[in-house]
Amino acid sequence: MALTLTELFEKQSESVFRNKVSAACWRYAKTLLAKATPTNQELKMAVKLLTGGALQQFVIAAAVLIDDAEVTDAAIETAVVTTANKLVVLEI
Repeated sequence: MALTLTELFEKQSESVFRNKVSAACWRYAKTLLAKATPTNQELKMAVKLLTGGALQQFVIAAAVLIDDAEVTDAAIETAVVTTANKLVVLEI
């Protein structure tokens, strides 16, 4: 069953959830930086992932994508990667 709207909104304020999303962002930034020839967009995304420039968007996206599924480290990492891959061209 999906989270209620209140539960979904409150997810963004949970410190453990935010911290895990932040760590997942760092991990994905490492993947982008380790590419032999990352694009300019990927490098810009890596900077945002490392500096927290887009953390709030990633926290909300992860909460929405995971919604009522089990909130595991793997689910959070998948949500971050999915979000980054879809938003990289937008240069958020």
